[in-house]
Amino acid sequence: MIFRKYILNRAIATSVVGLLVAGCSDPEGDGYSTPTSLCGITVPAEALNPVLPDGDSISARPASSAYNKRCRLLIDAKPVFSAAVEWWGSSTTLQRVATDAIGVDPYDRATPDRKYIYSSTGAVGAVDCPNQKDLKGKIFVSVRTTHSTTEEKMKKLITSYSASVATSKECTRKWGEVQ
Repeated sequence: MIFRKYILNRAIATSVVGLLVAGCSDPEGDGYSTPTSLCGITVPAEALNPVLPDGDSISARPASSAYNKRCRLLIDAKPVFSAAVEWWGSSTTLQRVATDAIGVDPYDRATPDRKYIYSSTGAVGAVDCPNQKDLKGKIFVSVRTTHSTTEEKMKKLITSYSASVATSKECTRKWGEVQ
């Protein structure tokens, strides 16, 4: 009986300490500076910061191939966010991209112009490359989080990220060329 009481008291004490620690953060809400780019693609901090959880440190892990560029963000060494720029065939639809994306479904919310599909955990968007008319494919972007945020925050992020990709080197490189 004494042993069970000890275990119960220890569990309660651990829970209280855990709640107190979880509620503590620096005055800005996190201990790291929000990046202004996702592995080389500029993104406004005011669009990225609201979808990232609090933590003490942040780092990025880029990965690229001929047809995609990925950027994973780790907070306190745990993966919490991923963004991708992907080249697809010229007949690919946004709904098709959403089918393969994690955190978003082809039937989630879409903008009236059907350029973006988004949920509280992910989003996809079509990129219009203004100065490149002879692309052999289409460029799409996707973002996802490991935790839920709001649909509106994800919509703001995917539209900002798509606009940044449209003005980046991604819109000027050749199909299949690794950067």
